[in-house]
Amino acid sequence: MLRTVLLVVALLLLVAIGLVYTGVLGLQQKDDGSVKVMTNSVEFSTEPRTVQVPVVRTVPNEPAPAAAAPAPAPAANTQ
Repeated sequence: MLRTVLLVVALLLLVAIGLVYTGVLGLQQKDDGSVKVMTNSVEFSTEPRTVQVPVVRTVPNEPAPAAAAPAPAPAANTQ
């Protein structure tokens, strides 16, 4: 029974840390040492947005210079 209570407390603590990390909950310490908890509204929307993705283009290699034409093969002697 005690393990279950400790597990629930640990999970609630992790959820609270996650909410503070994402900005849904804000903590502010006052001069007298007290802590104020501020909440921010969470908004979900499906607005269309234009996203620009950087594109890396490669320049094709320039063709190698043409090699000298090989010498013609000698004519075969047919006698």
